[in-house]
Amino acid sequence: MHFNLIAITTLSLFSSALANSCTATVNSKSSGTFWYQVHADSVPAGDVPGRCGGLWDNLKQFADCIGVSSPTCEARDGGLQWDFTVGISCNTGMVDATWWDATTNNFGSIDCEQVAT
Repeated sequence: MHFNLIAITTLSLFSSALANSCTATVNSKSSGTFWYQVHADSVPAGDVPGRCGGLWDNLKQFADCIGVSSPTCEARDGGLQWDFTVGISCNTGMVDATWWDATTNNFGSIDCEQVAT
């Protein structure tokens, strides 16, 4: 019985983490900026406005992440979609930490990956 409960809990946590994605694409039109795209399937639509507010508020803790352009955070495709452009000094670790601070990973973690265009 304990094994089944542990296995189910582990699988549910693992599947929730797999449903999240984060990419930091170097902006081809403006070198020196990242276009971040974060998607989390497990955030209920009713929680999205509050979580979005928390993400924006927590991102401000990093001076290098101030000056966001093209910001969006909304319920989309059955989850939360958070997109923005910011200077390249706002690194992926800062965005990962912001997610943790705003959600305590209650909806799974993110691990932003830098991608080239």
